[in-house]
Amino acid sequence: MAKNTSISIRMDSALKEQTENVLEQFGLNMTVAVNMFFKQIVREQAVPLSMTLNKQSAPIEELAFAKAMRINGYAGRTADSVASDMERIVAESAATYKAKDVSR
Repeated sequence: MAKNTSISIRMDSALKEQTENVLEQFGLNMTVAVNMFFKQIVREQAVPLSMTLNKQSAPIEELAFAKAMRINGYAGRTADSVASDMERIVAESAATYKAKDVSR
């Protein structure tokens, strides 16, 4: 069985209060959040844990917006159209690069 240990950190009291207010909206407390953060660091070998209350970057909101756009008549683009544009852009870039390389 793993032993529990305590850590102590110092932080600005206003920052602590603001952090607790945000975590409360997720239904979390400081201990749970810090443990989540540390577990993700170990699992991913990377930092940081990413959570957001920013609705503008929420994927579900973006999908709902896209669905509403389609319901209202927006047809979007076909994969062939996007691929064609990408091929054209790559060809134009290659031609520009060759023209610059030849002029040296």
